[in-house]
Amino acid sequence: MVFFPKAGFGMKICQVVLIFALGVSTEAAVVAQTLPAGTVLVASETEPGNGLPFPASVAPGLESSSQGVAPASSESNPAGSAASSTGPRPLTAQDRLTLFLNTTYASPGAFMALSAGAMVDQIMHTPAKWDLDGNGYTRRFASAYGQFAARNIIHDGLAGVTGLDPRYTPCKCTGMLKRSGHAFKMSLTTYRQDGRLTLDVPQLAGAYGSGMISTYWYPHRLYNPLVQGVQFGHEQMGEIAIGNLVEEFGPDMKRALHLHSFSARSHADPADDK
Repeated sequence: MVFFPKAGFGMKICQVVLIFALGVSTEAAVVAQTLPAGTVLVASETEPGNGLPFPASVAPGLESSSQGVAPASSESNPAGSAASSTGPRPLTAQDRLTLFLNTTYASPGAFMALSAGAMVDQIMHTPAKWDLDGNGYTRRFASAYGQFAARNIIHDGLAGVTGLDPRYTPCKCTGMLKRSGHAFKMSLTTYRQDGRLTLDVPQLAGAYGSGMISTYWYPHRLYNPLVQGVQFGHEQMGEIAIGNLVEEFGPDMKRALHLHSFSARSHADPADDK
């Protein structure tokens, strides 16, 4: 039997959409506020494949691209390689570590999204036992972050061991339906080192593994790794799919919102005082 929380499955879907909408909007605003004076914010200045809230100059050796963090040197991707024509350039070990640290520990949008998710669970009293000692919200936020960190550790760790790419690669196609289909497809697949698509086992392991692990700090009498843990994995895969949609259409949203103009206005030129 599949377990559904008191809020209902529809409420969970709304929660996921709310979390990611808040996350992407908050992160975009933080980017615009933290850029140096005179910087023009365009879609390629944020790392769409990993949630990096900083310009690429923060991570030496990486450069901005529409396909996420990539090595700045062409030596890691010789001309004529299969990956150069079908997928993003390979990541070095240092690139993978930088990607993991920025995604897990240095993303304001992720923390805002987790805070919003914990607040929804707080309002819905899920789980109700955590309200008994007055620390319900703290526990719910810690639980959400623990699940998020566990998912990244499993995903990025297994991706590094198997040589798979943990980044999201935007579609080179046009049209909303095709791009949306690509975003959903990339929830289950990723690129190998030879540029071919394959089943993203690290992604699946991260989603369902973190869901099962999280049940061990939930009330054990009510949460079972093979029941609620699997359901949490379903929810994680839904979040990944929606996150991919945000990554795919996020640059278009930022251009539509004219965030480059917002960035220019938020940093006054010293010459304006004369």
